[in-house]
Amino acid sequence: MPTWMAAADLIIGRAGASTLNEIAASGTPCIIVPSPNVTDNHQEKNARVLADRGAAQIIHEADCTGQALFREAQVLLNDPARCRAMRRALLNLAVVDSAERIYGAILELAKQN
Repeated sequence: MPTWMAAADLIIGRAGASTLNEIAASGTPCIIVPSPNVTDNHQEKNARVLADRGAAQIIHEADCTGQALFREAQVLLNDPARCRAMRRALLNLAVVDSAERIYGAILELAKQN
C-alpha cells in the first residue's frame, strides 16, 4: 500500500489510525471522510489531529457527495502551494519507525520482569 499511496496525487480515505499513519508516511495530500459509525467518534478525532495541522481536508459523511468530493479534489489539486504544505505537515506527523519503537518497548518491559 505505501507504494501506491506515494504514487498518488491525492488520497481519499477514512480516518482509522492505521490508514492515517500510512497516509502521513506517504506525504500524499488527502481528503478524509471520518466514519460516524465508530465507537466514541474516534475517526473524527483522528481526522481533526491532521486537519488542525494543515495535513488533511475533512469532508463529513453527511456532506460527502460525488460533487463535494470532486469539488474539493479540484480545489486541492489546483493549489500546488497548499499540496506542498499538506505534504510537509503530513511528513512531520508521520511515525515511520513504529515497529522499532514497539520492539524496543517490549524489550524494555522484558528486562524489567
